[in-house]
Amino acid sequence: MTNMPLPLEIDAHGLHKIRLGNEDAVFLDVRMPWEVAQAPAGDSPNIPLNQLPMHLDDLSKAQRLIIICAHGNRSLMAAQWLRQNGFDAAQSLMGGMASWRRYEEMAA
Repeated sequence: MTNMPLPLEIDAHGLHKIRLGNEDAVFLDVRMPWEVAQAPAGDSPNIPLNQLPMHLDDLSKAQRLIIICAHGNRSLMAAQWLRQNGFDAAQSLMGGMASWRRYEEMAA
């Protein structure tokens, strides 16, 4: 049986399941440093989208990458670009941090 490719995007509920299940995933924040300072995403490494090409060697193609930004646009661009460069397990958080905050508020 072959592994099905991961979808390009993951929603907040899917992210919640990954976190609950302690699944092996690296969270990569592609927001600008000032955005991260205003609303940190835990201990996720921060590589702004415009600097991503210079940091490919810092990322592992063997790990699942969940890419986050403010609203999901930059993370989607990053996930698409990373997949084109051999990172088959790169996924974008659909709706970004905004959707994650809404999900957490509704779950509380």
